[in-house]
Amino acid sequence: MMQRWWQAPGQWAGSMIIVGLVVLAGVSLLPWVVDPTVIKVADKLLPPSLQHGFGTDQLGRDVLGLVMRGAVASLSVAFVAVGIGAALGVPLGMLAAAREGWLNQAILRANDFIFAFPALVIAILLHGTIGAGMVNAMVAIGIFNVPVFTRMAFGRAQPIWTLDFIRASRLCGKGDLGIAVGHVLPLILGAVIVQITIQLGFAILAEAGLSYVGLGVTPPTPSWGRMLNEAQTLIGVAPRLALIPGAAIALAVLGFTLLGDALSGLVDPRRQVYRP
Repeated sequence: MMQRWWQAPGQWAGSMIIVGLVVLAGVSLLPWVVDPTVIKVADKLLPPSLQHGFGTDQLGRDVLGLVMRGAVASLSVAFVAVGIGAALGVPLGMLAAAREGWLNQAILRANDFIFAFPALVIAILLHGTIGAGMVNAMVAIGIFNVPVFTRMAFGRAQPIWTLDFIRASRLCGKGDLGIAVGHVLPLILGAVIVQITIQLGFAILAEAGLSYVGLGVTPPTPSWGRMLNEAQTLIGVAPRLALIPGAAIALAVLGFTLLGDALSGLVDPRRQVYRP
């Protein structure tokens, strides 16, 4: 598998993009790095230079620093939200696959009901209770990811429960929980990891969308989505203020998509290409 990993197309680019984003986010949090949220109106809309790699915005803030610090918010929201979705959705999907009858139907129908509400609608509903902010974005995107993982886990686990070795385990007195953890989960774990990687890209895009409409990360914490919102009135004056965070969002989504596609080719035998 490791040999196929190194030969998988797209894994190099995806891995390098993700590692680069993580490094930039980590560097932006170092104590000796200048805080990009400091407002210097006298330095507003400066062009790119050695001092300001991407120039400054309408408030005199360093755009490069804002993009780097914005990666912290985007990655944090994405990892926590997808973690919520996987932690709740995978067990629910495995439970629905193991138990037929009313419990199976209840889980699947509730799953369809939640899936009908986009993350934006969930964020609007949460806005009235907990307000806007990073927690709001994490919870909204996390709830939206639950049915995604439930469906995936159910589809992968259901055929496994009909296999002979599962029936043999039951005849030996092993309970459903032991079978699920000891036999079913290891067989679907690869697909779960692939789904997590793909959903991380979607979560970054969702976080940017929520922040753009004011339901995500709130000031003064930098956010790529809010940078786009603040730059929309300055497109004719300084288009780089919109192009740079837009490119960061696209690059992050591309990195996770490439990595997820490469991992999918490893865990799915139908997509593996023979190489002598």
